[in-house]
Amino acid sequence: MPSLKDTTQIIHRAAQIGLQIARERMTNLKPTSASEVPRSAEALTPEWLTAVLCKDIPGARVLSVKPVDGSAGTSSRRRISLTYNQAGVDAGLPASMYTKSTAQWTQRMVLGLAGVIRGESGFFSQIRPHLKIEAPWGYHASCDPASWRSITMMEDIVATKGVSFCSPATDITRTRIEDLLANMAAWHGAMWNSSQFNGELSWLMTPARFRAKTSALIAMQKRSLIGAQRAERVIPPALFPRQQELWNAYGRSFELLSSGPQTLLHGDSHVGNTYMTRDGRMGYSDWQVVQRGGWAYDYAYILTTSLKVADRRAWEDELLRFYLDRLLAFGGPRLGFDAAWLQYRQSTLYPYFAWVFTIGAGALQPAMQPDSISIPIIERTSNAIEDLESTKVLQSKK
Repeated sequence: MPSLKDTTQIIHRAAQIGLQIARERMTNLKPTSASEVPRSAEALTPEWLTAVLCKDIPGARVLSVKPVDGSAGTSSRRRISLTYNQAGVDAGLPASMYTKSTAQWTQRMVLGLAGVIRGESGFFSQIRPHLKIEAPWGYHASCDPASWRSITMMEDIVATKGVSFCSPATDITRTRIEDLLANMAAWHGAMWNSSQFNGELSWLMTPARFRAKTSALIAMQKRSLIGAQRAERVIPPALFPRQQELWNAYGRSFELLSSGPQTLLHGDSHVGNTYMTRDGRMGYSDWQVVQRGGWAYDYAYILTTSLKVADRRAWEDELLRFYLDRLLAFGGPRLGFDAAWLQYRQSTLYPYFAWVFTIGAGALQPAMQPDSISIPIIERTSNAIEDLESTKVLQSKK
């Protein structure tokens, strides 16, 4: 539960953000300079877009912008259509982009208090340009720390790559999961024990720090218990009564993932944040929760959410060996299989709690995912915990 001090700070910040949003709506200011942070895709102007997109192209200008379609959850997601003058057309500037913004009070509170409000802006500006991975490119990202107003503009991968987004209903074949793991190994290997974590990327949180921030924001254990009750039908009967044991193991897991060698973590690498291109490549979207920590955080999350229970059981031994080979090939260390297998087993708790919390429905929680997404993932992750005896290998030696 949040402490009294945390609760007081949250109430104060909530009032500040509420007043800021009211002011934005009353004034309805339209940004024109690159230093400004638009509140939503609807607030974008040709002048502002020209300032951020055409600054390195002499004579290029954005003539018009139109929000086309989108949805809202932890952020407001809109695709926009743009037209340019001839200089912009000749430069090959994109005719459409995908935007994410924090127009709503709940969005700013959730992302701001959780400490991930600047995640994608930092990823796209500081990290993405240096990685050879299948992920969208970013065009502009900014965040105002006072109001927690933020916007990210990125590649419209549906238009550029014919992408289709995945869900638990997607058939993640052996070839597809290997491509996802190879892509993951590429950023893990490239960023293994990076010196930047003590410098320009020191803003990246560890899993333990992320858990501390979210615990100060929400009663995650209470909401997770409610979610587990709603999903009881898909949780192994022997596991369901052990929610307190699972919660304790979850805390221990994050301690381990925040110590030892660190690499770049996607932070939210579940199947719903993956996609397939028209050429059959598998990629990762939504880098809002980017962190630094142990490789197994990302690895366990993608494996236990994307694969059907039977497929995971049949393939997980060979898939780990595949990932370790690719990690070495992409500049990471040579990890022993037995030690890596233990780390994998110790890292299955967060994938479970992330999703029982999702359907636990709290006051500060936007409607993030329908039950048709959450329930299959809870079934997969809870079975992984049971199969791998994850709580057993997380018992403290103290």
